[in-house]
Parts: sequence; C-alpha cells; structure tokens
Amino acid sequence: MPHAMRPAAILELVKQGHVEALIATYGPGTWRIYADLDVSMAPDGPDELFDVAASLIRPGDVVLDVGCRDASHLIGLCRRHDITAIGVDPVPVHIAKAAEVVSVAGLADRVSLHQATLEEAPIAMQSVDLIWCRDVLEQVADLPAVVRAAARALRPGGAMIVFTVLDNGLTTSDRELLAHHRGVVPANMDSARLMAIYAESGLLLEQTIEIGTRWREHAEERTQPVSRKLLQLARLRRQRDELTTTYGPDDVAHVEANLHWELWQFLGLTLPSVHVLRRDR
Repeated sequence: MPHAMRPAAILELVKQGHVEALIATYGPGTWRIYADLDVSMAPDGPDELFDVAASLIRPGDVVLDVGCRDASHLIGLCRRHDITAIGVDPVPVHIAKAAEVVSVAGLADRVSLHQATLEEAPIAMQSVDLIWCRDVLEQVADLPAVVRAAARALRPGGAMIVFTVLDNGLTTSDRELLAHHRGVVPANMDSARLMAIYAESGLLLEQTIEIGTRWREHAEERTQPVSRKLLQLARLRRQRDELTTTYGPDDVAHVEANLHWELWQFLGLTLPSVHVLRRDR
C-alpha cells in the first residue's frame, strides 16, 4: 500500500486547488455569465392573462371577476370584448373604488358590482360564461366553498381562468413567517389539494401555464418593485423594536411576511401558475 501523504503535502495540494479556484472565480468565463444574465429575456407581463381569456370569450358573454378589487381587470376585459361583466369583492374599499373607476370609464351600463364573497353574491346558477379569478384562491377562508360556488355560477361548458401562487418548496421557517400574513391561507397553496378541489367541484383542468418568474421579471425591469421591498425589509429588521412599539407586533409581522411574497417567487420557492378550467357538461 502507498505511504500516506504527509499533512504538509496535503495542505500544499489544498492551497494549490484553492488558488486555481480563485483564478477561475475571477476569470473571463465567470464575467461572461454575469454579462449574459444582464440581458433581458423579454418576459411577458400580467397582460398575458388577457391573451388567455381572449381565446375563451365570445361576443355577448357574461364574465364574472371573483375578487375584482378596483375593477381594473374587468375594465380591461370590457374594452377588449363585447361582454357584460360582474365584479364581486368582500372588501368595502375595493367596491367603492371599483364603482368610481367603472363610472369614469363609462362602463356602468355593462358592469355590475357586488360587495360580497362569491358564496354570498347574488349570482344566478349557470348564468356566467367565463370566470376571471386572479390572486384570489390563496386568500379565501373556505377554498372548497368558493370553487363550488364558481362551478355553480358557470354555464355547462363555461370556463374559469385562475391565477394563483403555489407552494414550491417553502422551508419550515418560510411557512412560519407566512402564517403571519393576514391575507394568505397557506393551505390553499397546496397544489395537490387544489387539484382535488377542482375535480370534486366538477371543474376539468384543461391547461396549466407555469408563469414562474416571468411577470416579476417584467415588473422588475421596469419599476424595480422587489428591489424596493428588499430595502424595506432591511429597514424593518434594523428597526424592528421601534416599529413594534409604534404599530404592534401583529402589524409588523404581517408586513414582514408580505415583503417576502415576491422574493419567494423570484427564488422559485413559490410558483405562480395559471389554470384554465372547464365546467363539466
């Protein structure tokens, strides 16, 4: 058997290998990668969802926006298509703003608004051709009830477009942090559970589009919202005690969790996805 190498010889080999690693680290190949990564991949933005809807909408259709917020999506759909639109949202300030914006847009005769959850809204059974549901399912208290209500509202053969964010590898500490987010129900981000709820409600999954980081890249290349949130997060952590004294621990914990929302998407720990569903005939 060969003699064992002396410790000094081993150390010399380690040092030599480390020097070679340093040379590679600061070599031209590394910098070329950084240069390549500075080039935009021309990602699509959120308007991609309008393109998905365009293939599903016919003139005269009734379109329901679940969680319509300020009705900006409904207005966008009305301007693109000859439709009648319904907006539902349980938050009073959202409906007040939506009513104002719809009026200014001159669409009050085509858009009706209801302050209610979908389960409570006065939507007739089988009266809707398309449901638009963006950034909503991860925030509802009773996910099965909401999906069942959506299925009831759709006419046979009607479609539903869902944009939602799914857990794609959040760590235990990430989930503990997310639990402080007042709007998000972490259990609703479980992909397998969501698929089962769709099926149980009579909704067939026709298409899945993984958005991944595309929409976030699109926004960051234009207005740098995530960079701002990282700066806010750093400031929050440096002055946590003062902020907690001023606003209380619950408010600070919620804001800290919310400041991670886009960051997790950039890191691939959550997966923004679009689901195109069809009510079983």
